[in-house]
Amino acid sequence: MPPAPPTPGRRRIVKKVAGHGHHGGAWKIAYADFVTAMMALFMVLWLLASTDQKSREEISQYFRTGILPDGDLAMNGGAQQVPSIIEKAPAPPPPDDASLQEDIKSLRDAIEHVAENHIQLADIAARVRVVATDDGILIEIVDEDGHDGLLFDLSSARLKPGLIEFLEGLAPVLAARTETIEIHGHTDARPFAAGTPMTNWELSFDRAAAARKILEGAGVAPQRVVGVIGRGAATPLDPDPFAARNRRLSVLLRYRPPAVAPEATIPVRGGH
Repeated sequence: MPPAPPTPGRRRIVKKVAGHGHHGGAWKIAYADFVTAMMALFMVLWLLASTDQKSREEISQYFRTGILPDGDLAMNGGAQQVPSIIEKAPAPPPPDDASLQEDIKSLRDAIEHVAENHIQLADIAARVRVVATDDGILIEIVDEDGHDGLLFDLSSARLKPGLIEFLEGLAPVLAARTETIEIHGHTDARPFAAGTPMTNWELSFDRAAAARKILEGAGVAPQRVVGVIGRGAATPLDPDPFAARNRRLSVLLRYRPPAVAPEATIPVRGGH
């Protein structure tokens, strides 16, 4: 049967809907973002599971600073590019003779200035030697006969008040420099009584250790002190092994590291 003819005065309306469903293709974008986030999560979990603690610390440092330290994660141990604001300058070479002598003179002038501000330190400042060595500049504070122990009491590691005050004045001079520091203690060869547990070796070490505490407490950065050494009576300044001049403190400003790193040892007791 043929379709009925349209009713006069009415029009047929056909509505076309584009796409599928009510949301179109937006769900595909959200799904892709979800898959990408899950992939990143699984990669992080895999890295954490497959690296040791040291590598994790290097990764953590990289995300904090943007610098990957030399190590297992650095390509062939190659150097990483460091921003110039924190770039470390190489250690300066030892100075030539002219600049070395000028450096020694500036140190002597600074030491004299310490004594000028503290008149009672004039005797100690007059006993200070500043000399060049193969390793750097050596500042030595030397005892003297006739001063009733200018620096120390005999057989005692306690520093005299004048020496403490001088070291406190010397500390800002050392703090303004960049070299690493070694502190050496020296004694004369006067022996201790038989049966005494103290020897000159330990006494010289104890004096150097006491000087280190004074210098660090007065402003010298602890990381710059790379050695506290007791020399006992092994390196006399005076040919007479019992001379007072052999009782001294030495501060070595190093231009180069020691050829062989000293092994950790327990100091042997001793010293005048």
